[in-house]
Amino acid sequence: MNSKVFAQRFNRELNLLGFPDEVNDKIKAICKVFDINRHTANGLIFGNTLPSIDLLDKIASVLEVCPHWLSGKVDKRKTYLAKSN
Repeated sequence: MNSKVFAQRFNRELNLLGFPDEVNDKIKAICKVFDINRHTANGLIFGNTLPSIDLLDKIASVLEVCPHWLSGKVDKRKTYLAKSN
């Protein structure tokens, strides 16, 4: 997984959903929606850190995109498909 590709795609999808543009407001919103701390949120939007597999799946679910696309494993954007039990 490439952190810069993830950050670019993550930020693009957040913008499409209407998340705030201002960094502090965006971080607060990310923390609330994804139940993560400010340090993690900051790292994700700036490409300094990668989400765990569980967090990646949670983010992909909320953003309604494929986690493989979000992580940069595939180039074609796809809709999120929930895991079946």
